[in-house]
Amino acid sequence: MLSSGRLAVYLGIAMTTAGLVVGFTAMFMGKSEAAINWLTLVPFGFVVMLAGTVAAQLGRRTDDEN
Repeated sequence: MLSSGRLAVYLGIAMTTAGLVVGFTAMFMGKSEAAINWLTLVPFGFVVMLAGTVAAQLGRRTDDEN
C-alpha cells in the first residue's frame, strides 16, 4: 500500500502540473475549449494526490511492527 500510495502522489503531481501548464498555455493562445478541458484535470490531480497521501500514511510501518 505504501508503494501504490507513493505512485498515486507522483501521478497526482503530474496530472496537476500538466493541467496547469497545458491549460494556461492553451488559454493564452486563445483556445478556450482546450484550456477548459486541460484545466479540469487540476482538481482530479489533487484528488489523486490526496488519496495517495492517505494510502502512503496508512501503509507505512510503525515502530511496533517488525
